[in-house]
Amino acid sequence: MQLSKKFRFLAASVLACQLVVPIGVNAEEQRDFISPSWVVQADYVALGDSLAHGMNEVGMIGLGYTDFIAQTLQQDGFITSYNKGFAYSGYTTKDVLEDIQNNVEKPVVGFGYQSEKVKLRTSIKEAEIITLTAGANDLIPILKESQTTGISAAAMLKASQEAIKNIAAILEEIKKVNPNAQIYVMGYYNSFPYYSENLQKQFIMLLKVMNATIKTTVEKAGAVFVPTYDIVAKDVPSYLPNPENIHLSEAGYLAVANDGFLPLIKTSTLWDVSKTIQANMKDSTTVKISWQEARDNVGVTSYNIYVNGKLTFTQNAETTAITLDNLTENTAYTVAVKALDAAGNESVQSPTVTFITGRTLSFTDIENHWAKEFILKAAEAGIMNGYPDSTFRPEQNVTRAQAAIMLVRSLGITTKEQAPFTDIASYDVGTQSEIAAAYAYGLIKGTNGKFNPGLPVTRAQLALMISRAYEHKQKQPYAVKGKAPFSDIASYNEETKHAITMLYELDIVRGNEGQFSPEAPTKRSHAAKIFVNFNSLLKK
Repeated sequence: MQLSKKFRFLAASVLACQLVVPIGVNAEEQRDFISPSWVVQADYVALGDSLAHGMNEVGMIGLGYTDFIAQTLQQDGFITSYNKGFAYSGYTTKDVLEDIQNNVEKPVVGFGYQSEKVKLRTSIKEAEIITLTAGANDLIPILKESQTTGISAAAMLKASQEAIKNIAAILEEIKKVNPNAQIYVMGYYNSFPYYSENLQKQFIMLLKVMNATIKTTVEKAGAVFVPTYDIVAKDVPSYLPNPENIHLSEAGYLAVANDGFLPLIKTSTLWDVSKTIQANMKDSTTVKISWQEARDNVGVTSYNIYVNGKLTFTQNAETTAITLDNLTENTAYTVAVKALDAAGNESVQSPTVTFITGRTLSFTDIENHWAKEFILKAAEAGIMNGYPDSTFRPEQNVTRAQAAIMLVRSLGITTKEQAPFTDIASYDVGTQSEIAAAYAYGLIKGTNGKFNPGLPVTRAQLALMISRAYEHKQKQPYAVKGKAPFSDIASYNEETKHAITMLYELDIVRGNEGQFSPEAPTKRSHAAKIFVNFNSLLKK
């Protein structure tokens, strides 16, 4: 059974020493080589044959391309576990497929696992990254025989069709177990570059067809094809130094990892950190930059803040926000935050945000709107923002997330706690933080662990939120003087009726023809009026 993600992240540096620390190095001399990170801490499983296993040009098992992938991803803070224990020399595509179908249990070869053995389907289910190398052993017997008899087109066609069929089945089985796994399938290189010129021509033509067919099969299954033919061909003497052995040298495996797999793996959405940073404009020359805490195997010690590529500030690890002032109006700025640890490792994938100063308050779609003055005041107070196209969209509905943000900005409250809602993870760090603040101060509630942030906030729900905000600010609930004259709120509970009555008595809302319309969604124009009036009340 695997360790928890959190524990594996902390333990990974020790468990990975077999890959990155030379034998004989004293434990006290081992340097922390893992960079701080904001990215998803992933699990990596390697499947396949001797190439995934790491067999080299002299027939010994050493560091293969999967090991080099694991080393780099771990050093960059991307993965917490790695296992190539399911990759075996001599394996055909049929062997790999049967292992998955039979859920075999094999020894772990890698790091990040508590037990010495693990079942294959369990590993697949928990993995975010899977690499696959298979098919060469399906064809090698025929190719070796071709040295004396020539390449048999019929035999090669049959073997290659069977291999491709099995690869498709392997990918299907993986997706059944883990639909979200990101799978990378290695293409074939010319493993017989020392054959005669005539056989070379036939084999190269065969390889092109095979790679094209495998690429189509792989991409149809939602996986990624990794071409290696050109990578190995660049330096055959170095990468395939033994004419009697089809296996790559360590340099060859390193090239396949660095030039083939890693550029594709690192473009994965797993490493997208764009939602971990946010820029909030305070005025035309001032912006607040906030970011999520980075993680590190030992601990983050500080953050470097780069403005337009220049190191401008260094903040301690407890600080996850900074205000930039005296900026130039109507100017684009790019701010990047990089985390550092005590060993001097700096984060590789770091959050970056770009913004333009000089926010305009002359929205193009409110000139003749009844709520124009309220909208401008709400924008000036930083409670509500317009859209990048200079519109305000006054008749658009306000979502529950937006309502929570407006309340938090009105009260100026913050928290370091996290909200217990399972449906806000897709929002940026700033929005999540403001929703968490609204929850921490009792302004909002959820249902069954969800906040439903994207749903329109009804007028009754907004009334409740504002009533709770009033109680927080005044340190006591509002004492109503009578009943609100609305005919459509009788069925609501006492808290909701109390909240609506408060808004009416404080002249924050008036209703329409004796109705409050509690189930109606709140328009942005109405929200602007409500929050401007509420803010004025709080200042009295």
